Amino acid sequence: MTGCLPEEMKFASDLLQNYLAESSLSSYAEKDTLKQLVYLEVILERVKIYINKETEKANPVPPIQMLEQLQYLNKQIIEIKNELGLTQKEDQKTVLDEWNKLKNKALNYYKENAGCNVVKCPECKKTFMLLKDLKNYTAENIPMFKKTLLYNRKLFELYGQGRITKEEIASILGVSPDYIDFIYENEFKNDK
Repeated sequence: MTGCLPEEMKFASDLLQNYLAESSLSSYAEKDTLKQLVYLEVILERVKIYINKETEKANPVPPIQMLEQLQYLNKQIIEIKNELGLTQKEDQKTVLDEWNKLKNKALNYYKENAGCNVVKCPECKKTFMLLKDLKNYTAENIPMFKKTLLYNRKLFELYGQGRITKEEIASILGVSPDYIDFIYENEFKNDK
């Protein structure tokens, strides 16, 4: 966590892990708000430690501005917890509410990671790979590659005849014109 002292990192990390374990935050904005919450709680702990040190001195009256800061931080933390839905009492939650939260979390995860076959278990947080069954797939040749190079013989023939420019090929393949020069000199001329 940025802004935390080295001795506060474990406290901040534990807070973050606890909040992530008990909530179902799905969007980046919610996760960013959670970071703000953890940071405010770290600052709150700093203020509490300072107040405790001040009350241990000969004059046990803490500074009024520190008490005001403590109250302000508590108010901010409660607002953020309410915003994230972390203060909802268990008896107010219904099974349908929890199901909808989990469903939304799963749909958001799918949107962010569609097509990826490496996933993380939501329970234990370990990553694993989903293997795809290939029995119903057919192998097709991809004309835009030669082994692992992005290469199309017909495009380079047109370029060699002067019917298409280097910039047009680069735009079609989504590469730089330097790549076109390199492939033309090293691959296409060797294919002839």
